Amino acid sequence: MKPNADRPLEKQYDQVRDIPKWARRYAQNRTLPVVVFEGIFVFGSCMFGGLSYLTAWAYVADQRFLAAASMLVLCAFAVWWLWFSFVGGTRIMRQISERLYRAEGSVLVGPPLGPDATRQPPTLIVFVFMFCVLASIGLGLLGFLPISLMQPVSALYVVPFLCYLGLKMRRIGSPFMLLWPALYGIHAILDVAGVPVRFWGDFHALDIFVPMVGYGLIAALAGHFYSRFALRRLRHLAASPDAPAERVG
Repeated sequence: MKPNADRPLEKQYDQVRDIPKWARRYAQNRTLPVVVFEGIFVFGSCMFGGLSYLTAWAYVADQRFLAAASMLVLCAFAVWWLWFSFVGGTRIMRQISERLYRAEGSVLVGPPLGPDATRQPPTLIVFVFMFCVLASIGLGLLGFLPISLMQPVSALYVVPFLCYLGLKMRRIGSPFMLLWPALYGIHAILDVAGVPVRFWGDFHALDIFVPMVGYGLIAALAGHFYSRFALRRLRHLAASPDAPAERVG
């Protein structure tokens, strides 16, 4: 009868051990800030595209004042975008995350990871990535790179960069974010293989823009939905009569 008597105690120990596991999974997959970042990225891209088009149209239409004004706004927005990308973005996204999850409290993934654990990618890697982006666009505009190959070529530097970010943040980030480079790479393979995955007609820029944003959104939402499941599981364990009263967050 002793083994049966020990079962409730063993169940309680199992539930206690499960609480940190599900707390970690919940914390890792709080990916709503990535969805917000996707929205900021779309906004920034539309601003760049719209202001560039307006500047070019005003210049061709001999609207010099409008062309100069739109160029100044474009330059000012470019300066802000660089500041956001390299300096202010991390702080702003942290504040957004705190607001989004205010009702759920704060939670740590684990012990402190050291000063370099959450640092942004090294400047050299960012500049290499940006150089690849600008080089592929320039080669396309000059006619050295076929427009039809822009997305597959972009996958050669986008996929390694996103994988690098996912692996760098693997201890505190959602593993679902690795879906982003995986889906983008599969899209490129299908494109090269002749599968009709381009639906935008003459708007070739959307062949890169839509997969980039869309697959990032899919990955972030997958992490978010899993965090909801993990949170429900965590609350169930914390509310279980066999588990000690414990507040997470």
